[in-house]
Amino acid sequence: MNWISKWIHWFREGKWIELIDYHGKWIVGLLLAISTGLWICALGGSMPSRFLHGFYYSLQFIVLNKTADDVVNNILRYALYATQFAIPLFASITIFSKLFHDRIVPYMKKLEVGRLHNHYVIVGYGAFGQALAKQLFINGKLIVGIDLIDPPENKEKENKSNKQKPVILSYNALHPNIGKIANLEHAKCIYLLLPKERDNLSILENISGYLKNSSKVFIRTESSDMQRLLVDWVGLKALNQNTQLDIRSCNPIDIAARGIVNDYAPDIYAHTEQGPISQIVMVTGTSEAAKAILLRFARIGIFSPKGKLLVIWAGEGVTKAFLELKAIYPALDTDYSVCESWGGRSEISQDYFDSVLPTINVCLLKSSAVHAVRDGSISETCGARWPSVIYVCHDSDIRNLAEARDLQAALGVHDELIGTIPQRLILAVQSKSVVGIRNGNDIPVLKEIPYSIEEICLDSVFAKTVTDDLADDLAKGFHSVYAKRQKIDNKDWEQEKLLFKESNRDVADHLAIKARYSGINSETVANCVFKGSVNISDNDRKLMEKKYNDLVIMERRRYRAFMFMNGFTHGSHPAKYTEMQIKSGKELDRCLRVNSTLLEEKLSQTEHVKDNDIIEQSLQALQLRNNYESASTNK
Repeated sequence: MNWISKWIHWFREGKWIELIDYHGKWIVGLLLAISTGLWICALGGSMPSRFLHGFYYSLQFIVLNKTADDVVNNILRYALYATQFAIPLFASITIFSKLFHDRIVPYMKKLEVGRLHNHYVIVGYGAFGQALAKQLFINGKLIVGIDLIDPPENKEKENKSNKQKPVILSYNALHPNIGKIANLEHAKCIYLLLPKERDNLSILENISGYLKNSSKVFIRTESSDMQRLLVDWVGLKALNQNTQLDIRSCNPIDIAARGIVNDYAPDIYAHTEQGPISQIVMVTGTSEAAKAILLRFARIGIFSPKGKLLVIWAGEGVTKAFLELKAIYPALDTDYSVCESWGGRSEISQDYFDSVLPTINVCLLKSSAVHAVRDGSISETCGARWPSVIYVCHDSDIRNLAEARDLQAALGVHDELIGTIPQRLILAVQSKSVVGIRNGNDIPVLKEIPYSIEEICLDSVFAKTVTDDLADDLAKGFHSVYAKRQKIDNKDWEQEKLLFKESNRDVADHLAIKARYSGINSETVANCVFKGSVNISDNDRKLMEKKYNDLVIMERRRYRAFMFMNGFTHGSHPAKYTEMQIKSGKELDRCLRVNSTLLEEKLSQTEHVKDNDIIEQSLQALQLRNNYESASTNK
């Protein structure tokens, strides 16, 4: 009975139409060949004569002047009866499907989508959309893609746990009834990935009435200004109040940068001779990926009491690119002379101000990274240390790999690096595809080369980061500390502003840096924080407890960096807001982008308690990581 139910499902889902559409003419041709062969066996005379007459009689559904009644052999006669019936039937169905393909297939797909529940809808089936669909399909999710252009057929093997391939609807996503067409009422998650953010906002406004409160919405942003607006305290405030949706801004390059830093950052990757955290990384190129990685470090950084993270940015045009970033994120480049414009008071020392701003130290090298290594510029900048990770981020994938090879060779001749374990990394960040050129058998002395080469594709990293992200499990616990609650449930979390969610997701990501700073090995940290598959041991907890005070300082600086990078200023409130401030407190602060504690050296007892509680929550989360994951899975 199992095969019968599968056949019924196959027929009901309209798979037969796809089969006829793609293979109908071959089926008709095969039936004609079989019929011709049967006639050759049934007729007499020479072979050429039997072949011509047999082929002619096989076409009798067009010229009805010959039947199989005169055939003496019963087997041949009944076989010819079958072909005489099958040939016109399949020919008619094939012609019909070809003529009405553009109407039948979309209709059958609409019927199929209308029966789905808890499916994932991807609006915009371009490179990022297809990569996301592939990753969701691997995870056994039901996927509906919407795009004007029907992409090539996906040849991926079906997942054993999910026999249904992605359904692609060829519709204009701006259609007023797209919510009904895609069955968004029963969708679990919607990804709005059209290139233009205004189109995504229009779709979001259009479909908000179809979505249930438990639906998650990822909306793609195109500009940094839009990204900041969505994360702002007032971003999408009215929409959130009306629908209470779990909305998350989604700049694919920024999300890919988050995944890259999590998986290939120095705190996770390299345990260098300078300690568990190397304070130097290097970025080459001026692509959007290069800018996104630098900004990601500025938000999450390392913020060690030993000093700030030094990011060396090398390549042609880095000065212009940095000026563009600085215009949007002034906290990247500031000094003590502008202390008052940041709300600093006269008693703040320069040493303390410099420990807070800028969020990271950026060193610009106008020459190429290879030349900087060869002419000694890197040595002068880094002193006795070397970058633990070099991110090669040009717009050209071939240039990335060529420069990665050149860097590996240039760094391999330095005496202090020769013979060390290849624990440092040169990462080629590809925008189109992974070419496959990396360390291999072509380098017989690989063990003597200090920098290994890997390459990753932005599309796949974006998809993996979005689908496999476990940060929200940890973020809810951190948010409960800020909200002064014992526990926060899913409903409370979904209704929180995007600013709070992003802030707590950064705390969750920074947990890995805190654990590595304490001396916990990189494999344990990666498995615990990003995979949720292990817990830290009692010995690991003791390591973190020994660094407790340092971890508090790191968290305090991380929080300030996040606020600065989201455009918050601080200082005295304007006089005209004094009365309002008494009534609304923190609410008004956030609306005005004001936070009077960001440059306070001597914090109040309340702020100290909050920072300590975050570290306590971090220790608890690392020990109960499996419990968080199992609870999330059960829900």
